[in-house]
Amino acid sequence: MSTKSIEQKVKAFEDIHDIVNAMKAYAGLNIRKTEECVPHVRIYERNVSYAMAYLFAHFPSLAMPERHAGKRIIVAFGSEQGLCGAYNERIADYMDTVVNPEDYIFVIGKRLKSAIEQHKLRITAFMESAVSFDGIREVMETSLSKIMDIYSQKDIYNLTVLFTSVIKNNADIAMEQILPPDMEALETLEPLSKKCLMYLNPEQIFKKLIEEKLYISIYKCYVESLRSENWYRLRSMESASENIIKNISDLKTVQRYVRQEDITQEILEILGGSRLI
Repeated sequence: MSTKSIEQKVKAFEDIHDIVNAMKAYAGLNIRKTEECVPHVRIYERNVSYAMAYLFAHFPSLAMPERHAGKRIIVAFGSEQGLCGAYNERIADYMDTVVNPEDYIFVIGKRLKSAIEQHKLRITAFMESAVSFDGIREVMETSLSKIMDIYSQKDIYNLTVLFTSVIKNNADIAMEQILPPDMEALETLEPLSKKCLMYLNPEQIFKKLIEEKLYISIYKCYVESLRSENWYRLRSMESASENIIKNISDLKTVQRYVRQEDITQEILEILGGSRLI
């Protein structure tokens, strides 16, 4: 291997390293934006759940009875872009263990769609996901409309979301029932013991809370999913960066060795020529 070819390889690795660093910076930006938002979204969603628990505690007639008939729609959130390690594959593997043959699968994210198709699961509907924090609101309205179009079908009763959440530097897949409200989960909450003053009838408040629960839950899934996707991507890019730096270092070591060999060969040629003279 000549020094020139080694220099070309080093230059190619350095160009790739620049791209990797740019992707690390972009992933870091999305992580910072979503990290600022996630705690507030979680608190707001929990407050909506507390309000539901209060209504059910003081107006038991509002509680939706448990029903075992009816199918389920699972809305799975993945990534639109690649280079995020095993992020989508882990979701697809998890879905393979929880999806029933009669479930409707709504996939959000092109890369997740490809991963799920590898498992031969039947996809009912698909939609592209947001690639940045600022793009979430742009896709929210369309996704909510598509989800409710499917959920409004007579044979569907359960709406469940599936997404990846990062808590204490660990990524875990979460599966949550949105509609009908999970009564067992709500019963674990401790609503206010005293009645609040209400200027609307309980049915109207309940309807508004359902709408709010649906909106904030889907929004939370987008934010959590984008955050975890970039969490995976940042670690993938950090690993790639370390490998590139090692490859450049190894190539430069070889380059020094080749140069030394060339110099040694030139010296030997000079010495050989001087003997002839």
